Amino acid sequence: MTRRTAIKTLHWTCAFLILYFFLVEPEDVRNLGAAALATHAGVGLLLAIASVVWFVIFAIKGLAGRAGPKLPPLAKRVHPVVHRILYFGLPFVVFTGAMTAIGAPYVIKAFGIVPLNTGGGTKALQGVFVEVHEIAFNILLFTIVAHAVFHLWRHYILRDNALRIMTPKALHRYL
Repeated sequence: MTRRTAIKTLHWTCAFLILYFFLVEPEDVRNLGAAALATHAGVGLLLAIASVVWFVIFAIKGLAGRAGPKLPPLAKRVHPVVHRILYFGLPFVVFTGAMTAIGAPYVIKAFGIVPLNTGGGTKALQGVFVEVHEIAFNILLFTIVAHAVFHLWRHYILRDNALRIMTPKALHRYL
C-alpha cells in the first residue's frame, strides 16, 4: 500500500467514525444503556487506532500534501497550519475520550469485549473529563468543517481539483 492510499484510507475512516460521534451524542448513549456505551467505546477505540497510525505517519513523513499553486498567499500560509491543527487535534480528542473512560466509576468495554478501564474512577472525575472531551470535540468539529469548506472552495472556485487528491479514484468522475 502506498503512503497516499494509506492516508486516503485513514482520512475517510476517521471522517466516518467522527460522523458517527457527531450523529450519536453522549446523551443518546447514556439514555440507551450499556450496549450503546459499548458501541460508543468500540467506535472510539477504532478512531484511536486510526488516529495514532495517521499521526505516526505524519510524525515520520510530515504533511502529505502541500498548498496548491492556485492558492492566494494567505491561503498558502494557512493551509499547513490547519492541517497540523487537525493532526494534533484528533489524537487530543481521542485522548480526552480515553480519559473520560478511565475516569468512569464503572467498567467500560469496547464493543462489549475489550476492557478500557478498571471502573475505579469517580462520577466527579468523569464529569470533568466529559466536559473537556466535549469542548475538544466541538473545536475539532469546527476545524473539520473549516477544512472541508476550504477544500470545497479550492475544488469548485479555484478549480484546482483539490477533492481528487483525497477521494478514491472511483469517485473522480463525479467531481
